[in-house]
Amino acid sequence: MGILNLTPDSFSDGGKFLDPGAAEEQALRLVADGAQILDLGAESTRPGHELVSEEAELRRLLPVLDRLAGKLKIPISVDTSKVAVARAAFDRGASILNDVAALSRPGMADFARAAAFPVILMHGVAHVLPEDDARPAETVAAWLAARIAELGLAKERVAVDPGIGFGTTRLQDAAILDHLAPLVALGFPVLIGLSRKRIVRHLHPDADRDLASAQMALQAWKNGASILRLHELRPINRFLADGE
Repeated sequence: MGILNLTPDSFSDGGKFLDPGAAEEQALRLVADGAQILDLGAESTRPGHELVSEEAELRRLLPVLDRLAGKLKIPISVDTSKVAVARAAFDRGASILNDVAALSRPGMADFARAAAFPVILMHGVAHVLPEDDARPAETVAAWLAARIAELGLAKERVAVDPGIGFGTTRLQDAAILDHLAPLVALGFPVLIGLSRKRIVRHLHPDADRDLASAQMALQAWKNGASILRLHELRPINRFLADGE
């Protein structure tokens, strides 16, 4: 999954792709580099972020979706927790909902239940781990299982994301990445989004952040992850080509 942030304040690339033309170029580059899903986000979810209005999010997102219409052969996921934004994005060609708030914000659960698109549910915004939780993977898996049961979504429509860097400490992030088994055992595809996050700098302080992100994502894949969400795809392609 290639990340395309349409925001002025994302922690690693804020402002680079605010211009719809620049965003289109980056989308096509990610596809050329092997993206199998393109994830568009028009509101930053970095630590300390502030929610933006629906209007602001739509102003950033819709021109890019319009420019990409008919140009991609891969699905587009929209990274939003607002029902008006999700509805408008699906009207313009998005086909996967990636919700950091796990459908907890007004109208989102009803919107998802009434449709038939895939949904990625992330832990960490609607539920935060206690800092002393020593079994974070098990706790996150249990919360996601309960949330999916509560929502009543068909199993084949759901993927889960443990929310690395959201509502967790760096030690908990490392423990989850090392022990994905409880999440994999739920029976849903597991998405890992660690690209350029603090856990990468924490574990690999002197490494190139995209190279280190790719190394950690590859290990997550070996541990059972199904979807790897990354800003840059060339490093992981190189690892895979080398058979690492």
